[in-house]
Amino acid sequence: MLRWRWLLGSIFASSVLALSGCATVDGPGSGTSGSGRPPLQTFNHAMFHVNMGLYDYVLEPVSTGYKAVTPGFVREGVSNVFSNVGMPYIFINDFLQGRVQQGMEDMSRFLVNSLFGVGGLIDVADKLDLPMHDNSLGVTLGVWGVPQGPYLVLPFYGPSSLRSLPGLAMVMFTGPAYYLTSTPAQYALSGMGVINTGYVDGPKIRMVQEAVDPYQFMRNAWEQHEQYLISGGVVSKSQLLEGLSLPPPTGTTPAGNESSVNTKGKH
Repeated sequence: MLRWRWLLGSIFASSVLALSGCATVDGPGSGTSGSGRPPLQTFNHAMFHVNMGLYDYVLEPVSTGYKAVTPGFVREGVSNVFSNVGMPYIFINDFLQGRVQQGMEDMSRFLVNSLFGVGGLIDVADKLDLPMHDNSLGVTLGVWGVPQGPYLVLPFYGPSSLRSLPGLAMVMFTGPAYYLTSTPAQYALSGMGVINTGYVDGPKIRMVQEAVDPYQFMRNAWEQHEQYLISGGVVSKSQLLEGLSLPPPTGTTPAGNESSVNTKGKH
């Protein structure tokens, strides 16, 4: 069944690439095609509203019910497990980027929680001050100089880009569901993952919905976070302002003379 998912995902990715064939391969700052409009803008806006509708009418009610019928320690344990099973994807990309220390920290976190935290149910690594990072194959490609390409909103998945598409396959191959042979177990694990995602990401989604321009706010936040990860935690003041959709303060120095802010730390 998961092989069929991979095939459907490949077909979807190919369709998106075909749609973007006439789009300029832009980075985060440019975002316009030859016609002056951002590439895939119509598609992205439609998908954004579809995703927000799915959250409002499906995922949020389910998450509310999940919170009502489960005690807090159960929800925390479930979130810990899903966070832990995602760690191989993260530390593999750490090493692919040449960030050995970060990779060792993330791999140690995975091993400690898997061995001593009952498969990740208990976050033992946090008590040992092992930091948790965020990472992806899109970030890895960005570190090695691959341009972002047009911004892309995916059904169910949310903000992404053409550069990040191969990471969807990597997520699948490094996740436990791909290796389960029982179809009911696959459905159960996938369903629980969706419910947990809705519960964990609910506050972030509501923050987006409350923004003056929700679509632009989500795009700016995603692109700035992606650039933050690629740079290893070093962003300029102008990038921070751009990510917040704020005008630059008066009296700022020219872009070429900007100082940098090192915000490297836990993600």
